[in-house]
Amino acid sequence: MGIFIKNPETERVVRELAALRGDTITGTIDQLAKAALEVERGIRARRARKARTIEEMKAATDLFRRQSGLDRLSSEPVTKAEWDALWPTGIAEIDNA
Repeated sequence: MGIFIKNPETERVVRELAALRGDTITGTIDQLAKAALEVERGIRARRARKARTIEEMKAATDLFRRQSGLDRLSSEPVTKAEWDALWPTGIAEIDNA
């Protein structure tokens, strides 16, 4: 089965590349397509690994929260006074405000 290239510029580039490589047009297209396919498969595999890793991290975080009891704690935001109480500055005017 043949491939019909309608774009003259594309055909010119493929012919020139094939000539520079000392290969046939079919061989050149075959090599380019296989290289592009390998790159695309690598990109998709990395995306799948990244998604899996994120899901694993979420699952590990959820497990940790359950095992440590953090999931039973209030999720109310900390007030400014509560936050400031954690970090004494040593300056009475600020620490006692």
